[in-house]
Amino acid sequence: MGILKRTWKTIPLPTDSTVKRDGTVTWTVKGKKRTGKITKKGTVSLQVDTWTAQFTDETGKVKRVSTKTKNRSAAEKILARYETEIDRIKSGVVSRDELSKAHVRNVTLDDAIERFCTKMTASGSTQKHINLTQKRILHLCQETKIDTLVKIRRETVERWIANEIQKKTLTPSSINHYITAIKSFVKYIVDIELLPSNPLKSVKKINEAVGQRKIRRAMTDDEVEQLLQAAETRQCRSKEKASERSLVYRLLLGTGLRSTELSLLTPNQIDFTRNRLTIEAAKTKNKKADVLPIRADLVQSVKEWVKIHDIKPNERIFRFDIHSIRRSFYADLKAAGIERIGSDGRSIDVHSLRKTFGTMLARAGVPLTTVQRLMRHSTPLLTAKLYIDVDPLDMTQALDKLKAF
Repeated sequence: MGILKRTWKTIPLPTDSTVKRDGTVTWTVKGKKRTGKITKKGTVSLQVDTWTAQFTDETGKVKRVSTKTKNRSAAEKILARYETEIDRIKSGVVSRDELSKAHVRNVTLDDAIERFCTKMTASGSTQKHINLTQKRILHLCQETKIDTLVKIRRETVERWIANEIQKKTLTPSSINHYITAIKSFVKYIVDIELLPSNPLKSVKKINEAVGQRKIRRAMTDDEVEQLLQAAETRQCRSKEKASERSLVYRLLLGTGLRSTELSLLTPNQIDFTRNRLTIEAAKTKNKKADVLPIRADLVQSVKEWVKIHDIKPNERIFRFDIHSIRRSFYADLKAAGIERIGSDGRSIDVHSLRKTFGTMLARAGVPLTTVQRLMRHSTPLLTAKLYIDVDPLDMTQALDKLKAF
């Protein structure tokens, strides 16, 4: 006999939440009050609104399947349907494979994608990420003429990957984003039993180092000075804009923040007394909160900027976005006489300031694990591979430190 139960899920701590002494967390979503429990990791555990059906299938295995409904009566009907199917299989009337195929035929591709997007929303994904993932899935399905779930095949997707590599219209990194999107989608529809098995389980991502079109480099110390000087002196609409760009560049170089993270920075994220910067989970790429040290001179500069412009604790300190900062950065590069793309094919963009931050730390002799921590990377390998430039001169100087033999 199956049962209905409500499961629990974990989400990042909401920015506007209140944590009580007993560990209860309360916050508001679209005018509705939500309640959860704080975990040891600083996240929030809350009960899912929808009912989960738990039953034993024809093989004796315990299954837990979300009914996707908050209504108990509707959930009971879904549980009864599962139990009826199991009874039919046990009696030999129908096989599981036949049931799966019949079930798949009744669910359209668009409906399955919509369910997947709902699942991502429930998991705490941002709307921007959900929209981009949906766009990639639909584009890949359109390119491969996949219009039903049963047409999803490993050979079809791998043929698309091979064609994209040959055409070179997408970067290897972009191709891998499409692979991640379609594989996540297919894994989900297998989990909810819209497909009996995962046809894309063995599809692999491609090596992004092969055929990489854009290789970013760190800036030299001289280039950094030239850039900051150009930001201060280049003629623009207002002196305030010049001062803002200079401060933004200094913060990107001195903290390793991503430009998007800095654009969302508010005064209440900065401890002006202890020189600490709180990175809120909702404003980061990996959706993980963190606390980082920040140089005293940068803290003082931000403090003065906030005071001069009367910026409230929860207001954005800077007003740039990804497009405006990119335009300004390239204009400042040009004014400083710095080429965007060098003779070796490597390029400089706003994100190069983050790479410069990691490179300067490495050149200063900071241990790799500390650089990784400051840059908030998952592994030291990522830090060493993508975010640190080692100059041949640095390597020569390192060899000169060895004793002669």
